[in-house]
Amino acid sequence: MPVELMSDVDALESCVGERPAGSHLKSISYLDEHCHRLLSVSPFAVLGLAADDGSIRSVAVGGEPGVLRPTDRAEVALPGSVELDGRDGAAIGVLSFVPGYRETLRLNGRLRTAGTPTLQLEEAFLHCAKALIRSRFWAEPGPDADAGDGVAGGGGAEAEGVGLARPEVTRFFEACPFVALSSVDAGGHADASPKGDPPGLVARVVDEHTLAIADRPGNRRTDTMHNLIERDAIGLLAMIPGRDEVVEVRGRAGVTADEAVRTPLAVNGKVPTAAILLTAEHVELRREPAIADAGLWDVTRHADPAMLPKATRVWVDHVKRNDDPGLAAKAARRAVNAGMLERSIDKDYRENLY
Repeated sequence: MPVELMSDVDALESCVGERPAGSHLKSISYLDEHCHRLLSVSPFAVLGLAADDGSIRSVAVGGEPGVLRPTDRAEVALPGSVELDGRDGAAIGVLSFVPGYRETLRLNGRLRTAGTPTLQLEEAFLHCAKALIRSRFWAEPGPDADAGDGVAGGGGAEAEGVGLARPEVTRFFEACPFVALSSVDAGGHADASPKGDPPGLVARVVDEHTLAIADRPGNRRTDTMHNLIERDAIGLLAMIPGRDEVVEVRGRAGVTADEAVRTPLAVNGKVPTAAILLTAEHVELRREPAIADAGLWDVTRHADPAMLPKATRVWVDHVKRNDDPGLAAKAARRAVNAGMLERSIDKDYRENLY
């Protein structure tokens, strides 16, 4: 059955709602002390990169804390050992993780390839925790978490290019609670966004070529869906807590409100208002050394929350530091309050996950 995809912003926003006027106010254009602190204790990140062939590649980097190293006010050095298939100036989005910390740091900008590869920052902001809460991303892995599908270590070349119907890939998605989606808008601005759900529902295999990904309540910026209206290239990296395997999917995607797509994605009786329908052009199941290098699932290496900034403090400071000159932004900077925001966020995390 053909599925109708949304073709313009009006159709999208009539379905999922307009972006709040202040949705961008939690982002800043430089690395402040909160970004520095979070990057200094982060051993792992997912990079979404616009490649020369027009696809969007998903690259994992992992190592000791501080694997991404700020070198300037708006510049981050990327590990030189990581192969980046992108030319100078390519759009790149980064999703940075701190083990045990519920929020993720998102950095968007451009790749610079001269010398040590770097991210030239255009935007930095802290993403809400809902994706990691829904996926139980930092929960202690069960006893069979490391029981993979026998992918050869080091690259999984024999799995490269296979379809979604391959049994190992299908089983992976049936157990998968988390994906990182990377997209780029018409202006060449990248974004890497987290998506989390109970296993099997974050990215549902529809057929050998198609994945369905629910739109759940989040930070309400709806960056991925807006980007896909403008440019349909997408990259996906799927992860299972406790496992060192990933599935990378590259392809084309659009947004749909089709009931037949949305209904199987329901959680607790709540059907998402929209879904991303991804047509895979490349599927690769592989072991990911970056996960082991980062010790990502070792609960003894989780960060001490007392040593990290509270998310509400970061958001308040970022709103105050946002450089939007508009009157609404000025009013928001005057009105934002950490206590009020913390109560609002706690309630939202409890009551509005789906």
